[in-house]
Amino acid sequence: MVKLVDASFLIDYARGDDAAIAYLAAHDEEEIGASTVVLSELYRGLMITQDMTQEEAMSKYEWVEPVPFTNETAAEAAEIYVELRADGEMINRSDIYIAGTARSLGVSLVVNDDHFTAIEDLEVEMYRE
Repeated sequence: MVKLVDASFLIDYARGDDAAIAYLAAHDEEEIGASTVVLSELYRGLMITQDMTQEEAMSKYEWVEPVPFTNETAAEAAEIYVELRADGEMINRSDIYIAGTARSLGVSLVVNDDHFTAIEDLEVEMYRE
């Protein structure tokens, strides 16, 4: 089963962060995926901060399985938005899209930000203790 990771995990891994490296090593038998929303954020950052071409940015994370943001994940993200709004616990929209992707697929979301735990029925794994 695939585990979805957020942008902070992939950035930390690329920077050689011990916690991200240890998490990936401990889960080396599992497929690692990222929402195309996450990949877009990463590619944009690499193109701006490191002056990479689109192809260079994409090749940096070619080991990550792209998980498309579909109509079903969009509907799940909309439901999460409504739930958080009703609870008064809003998070940023990109994170809602990422959570919607994971929850719609019924897979874990590997993060370093505990605000995802406010989302009901979302399996959250923290890669940093």
